[in-house]
Amino acid sequence: MVASRRDVVAKYLEHYAEPEAVIGTRLNRSTQHIVVIPAQDESSTFFNGIQPALSSVVAQGERALCIVVVNATDAQDAEIHARNQSLVDALKARVAAVPIHTQSETPCWYGQEKRFDLVVLDRNREGHRLPSHEGVGLARKIGCDLALAAIHKGASDARLIHMTDCDVRLPKDYFEATVRPSSAALIYQFIHEPCGEALIDEAHARYEAYLRYYTLGLRYAGSPYGFHTIGSCIAIKPITYAGVRGVPKRQAGEDFYLLNKLAKLGRIETATSAPIVIRVRNSQRVPFGTGRATHDIAKNVGAYRIYDPRIFDLVKAWLSALPAIEGVSPNRAYDTVCRQAGKQLSTRDRDRLNRTLVSINAPKALSQAAAQSIAIRVRKKWIDDWFDAFRTLKLVHALRDEGFVDVAWRKGIADASFCRPAAMGNSGDDTTEGSSFELCRGLASLEA
Repeated sequence: MVASRRDVVAKYLEHYAEPEAVIGTRLNRSTQHIVVIPAQDESSTFFNGIQPALSSVVAQGERALCIVVVNATDAQDAEIHARNQSLVDALKARVAAVPIHTQSETPCWYGQEKRFDLVVLDRNREGHRLPSHEGVGLARKIGCDLALAAIHKGASDARLIHMTDCDVRLPKDYFEATVRPSSAALIYQFIHEPCGEALIDEAHARYEAYLRYYTLGLRYAGSPYGFHTIGSCIAIKPITYAGVRGVPKRQAGEDFYLLNKLAKLGRIETATSAPIVIRVRNSQRVPFGTGRATHDIAKNVGAYRIYDPRIFDLVKAWLSALPAIEGVSPNRAYDTVCRQAGKQLSTRDRDRLNRTLVSINAPKALSQAAAQSIAIRVRKKWIDDWFDAFRTLKLVHALRDEGFVDVAWRKGIADASFCRPAAMGNSGDDTTEGSSFELCRGLASLEA
């Protein structure tokens, strides 16, 4: 089994890894933990948030490797390039780093401090910048590929490849998290720290409440994809990282698509450590995501709306009916499951669900699932892999188009049975920062 796992990693490194991965084979000091951080237009003070976790590792007689990928595209302005260069210089000076790249490779420096080792990759320098359509996904992949190569070579004993961002404060027990053999990855709990700018904080609190609302809705529905997809809160087993061919090289949403693939290889666990603290900020670096959503909501915070909670009742009816595929022929699979789902719904909602399922090709998918095997375990796994996080989101959007229009954010949460304890515990009005963040904390407690 060990040889098989090494073969998977070796194949990935040979055929799918970024060129910078080779640098991981040149590290000569053993580490027990690795964290990868993409950085763009940041100050070196971001290390203050990483320090508690690094110091805790030292206290246990271990070392951590921190890989920072400073990045930009040619399309970004000269001021960002200049600030990135200042960051590279500051990080190099911090550990008296030395170059470990050849003339034709991405500029890269390596240094050792008392508490950790540091690798700084410069994808900001002219001639080495990222393609504009790949962005943060490629930056994460570069760092993680280098980490994987170091683990494969034996330069690191890390059992997880952690990835986070520059706007976090990691808990002291961050590196103590473990995953079971059957699991693929780990998601850390998180909380957001207000920035003190009232409008931005309120906009962010509403978006965080939506994120938790959506995750709780999927869990209520019985979806195996009911987990957060936040890039700063992920840790992946090396073997499963290689198995899904690394981080998708996307401009945004790479965390969503990465975890969507990982969930098909094993369970996505939630860490039992203290939560990661993420600083609220208004960001337009990527076309969508938390920072962009906060920026957009802040334009008209009172108009923010979220999915109608009744949508999750229909998703639940569908998912709970899937076991009805057992023992039926491929040409009867969809009708059998749909009929079972309809027993829990009104005639109108049954028709709505059927139309949306047809729109995402569910009849064909269930027929194919039934054709895979007579074993219900095989059929159910095939369906779970097909009806993944992406298709679940497509179904939610299709149901919205069928008449379940978005509702005011506070009303949606208050009306959702899966959120009601948290909503009832929040008595403030929905225009104050305190009440909105308080609601987020209540929803977080429901998740736990």
